[in-house]
This record gives sequence, structure tokens and C-alpha cells, in this order.
Amino acid sequence: MTSPSPQSKQPPAAPSAQSGAARARWMDLIRGGAILLVVLLHATAIPWMFAGISSGRVVNDVNSFFAPYRMSLLFLLSGVLLTRSLAKPPGTYYWNKVRTLLWPYLVWMVIGMLTEGYTDLRDPFFWIPNNWLWFIFFLAVYYAVAPLLARIPGTWFAVVPAVLWLASWPLPDGDISNLTYYGGFFFAGHLCVRLGSRLSRFETRTLMWVCLAVATGFGAFIIAGNRGYTNAMTAGFDAHRLELLPVVIAGIAGTVMAVRRATGAHTGQSHDRARWLQYIGRNSVVFYLVHFPTQVWITNMLLEAGVTNPNISLPLCFFGALAVAYLACWLRRFRIVDALFVLPKFAKRTAPVAPRA
Repeated sequence: MTSPSPQSKQPPAAPSAQSGAARARWMDLIRGGAILLVVLLHATAIPWMFAGISSGRVVNDVNSFFAPYRMSLLFLLSGVLLTRSLAKPPGTYYWNKVRTLLWPYLVWMVIGMLTEGYTDLRDPFFWIPNNWLWFIFFLAVYYAVAPLLARIPGTWFAVVPAVLWLASWPLPDGDISNLTYYGGFFFAGHLCVRLGSRLSRFETRTLMWVCLAVATGFGAFIIAGNRGYTNAMTAGFDAHRLELLPVVIAGIAGTVMAVRRATGAHTGQSHDRARWLQYIGRNSVVFYLVHFPTQVWITNMLLEAGVTNPNISLPLCFFGALAVAYLACWLRRFRIVDALFVLPKFAKRTAPVAPRA
């Protein structure tokens, strides 16, 4: 599509393009920030699980503060992109998900387990998402059922996230309850796209600050509970708690509105902010897949060297994982590396054409 000439009397084309660029930037910024929080969480959790190395109160407080929002934001943003995927023919839609979700899930399941020293590929337990790949597995499930659920018309689609959230309540903590809980956020993202401009009327500065204040207060309450100052049941908060869902939604809404204001997306503009964070957001799948086995490998190397100092393990696991992920992004220009993240397309053979006489 060519841009309109200065003499054109159809100005909506330019704002539309600007809005798309701004929307991509604010989404990349939030996604990049959420990925950094995931990397930080595992940079503390892996040394603790493998070597009993505690990272200290401050880092644990940061992890606890953002626990309700990390994965919920990632699933919500994935749901926002669902509309674009559903616009493709069914065959193309499902084949793309096989290439971009199922394939890397299988590849990195093998890489992750071999890194952890688990080598029995014949064991069915091997293929169950019992590590960091549960996020990819959940996405594959949501995308598999999305074309059927998307047939629910208009705002009636709000029933889908509501039913999923309610279904997670009576289920015992585990994969099934988490699958339904985070599924609510995934399909809520698609609902936000359907509502479109009707949501923009609520995007006010006052509501943004109220939502951020609620989220900040709740985060402080979680930290106080972890330190024993309150009776809050906050241990393992990544497990869903439906009664606190309105607070989680408020924190997500406040974050989205704040970042959209920072990029000018709420007015259809496009301000470039924190390009390095946008880069992580655009390549979030690479950073997510690479960081965990890298941190396991770094932790094992530190153990062999007899290093158990958290002041060494934490920065090495955090920045080391980011460095390897950046390197993987750069190496994706080579097909053999790119094949770790997406199933290569098979070139179609064409019949040779005889030269013209």
C-alpha cells in the first residue's frame, strides 16, 4: 500500500499506520519487560533448586511483587494477536501453529531435558510440560481451540474468559487449573480487540493511576506477607487465586495504559521508547526458550567450580542467559539455528523448463 499524497483528502490512512506502529511498540515494550521478569525469576529459582543458593530478600521481593502479572500479561498479549492469526485460512492457521509452537516445544523439550541430565526419551513423563515450556504448551492448546470459540459473536465472547476463570476456581492447583486460569487472560486479549474503540473511552489518566496504585498496594501486601508482617497466603502466588482476579486485572490495565501513554499509542501517535526492550519483546519466543537451559548450564558449571555465592550466580544466570539469547537472535540468519525456533519451510519442487529455441 502506498502512502497518500499531500493533496489527498483521505487522512485516516496515516493515523491508521501510526496506530499500528504505536500498538506494536507498546506491546513489544510490555512483552519485553515481562520476559525480563521471567528471566530474573529463573535466575534465582534455578540456583536454589539445583544448589540451594538463596538470592536474598530484595530479589525475592521483586519476584513476588510481579508474580501476579508476569505470565498473565504474556498470555493477554498473545490473545491480542489472535485476531490476526484467525484471518488466515484454517489450513494455514494450524500449520503455522505447528511450525511456531509445536515444533519448538518438542525441540526445546529435548534440549532442556538433556541439559538437566534426563536422557530417557521413551519415558512418557519426558514429554509432559513439567518445566518452563508449559507456557508454549498452553499457547498451543489455546490456539487449537480458538477457531471454534471465536465463532461466538460480538461481546458475547466475554463468556469465554469468564467461564475459564470460574472453572479454575474449584479445580485443585496444578496444570489443569492453570490452563483454565491463564486461558481466561489469553481470550480476554482477543475480547479487547473485539471491543476496540469502546475500551478507549476508559483509557483516562485518572483510571491509570488508580489501577497502578491498587497494583502497587497489592504488591506491597504480598511482600509483607512473605516477610511475615501479615497473614497473607502469598506462597507460590503464580498459582491462581480467583478472589484476587480484579486486583490482577487492575494491575494489568494500569500497566497497559501507562505504556500506551509513554509511546503515544492512546492518541494514535508513535514514540520510540527503549529500543533494546522492544527488541526483546519482538524476539520474546527466542529469549523465553533459550534462557532456562542456559541458566541450568551456568548453574551446573558454577557447582562444578564450587561457587555458591549468590552475588556471582545471580548476575551470571541473568546476564548470561540474556547474552546467549541475543546471540541466538543474531544467529537466526543461519537456517540451522532458525530451525531451533520454527520448523523450516520446505521448498516446492518445480518442473524444469526447457530453454526456448
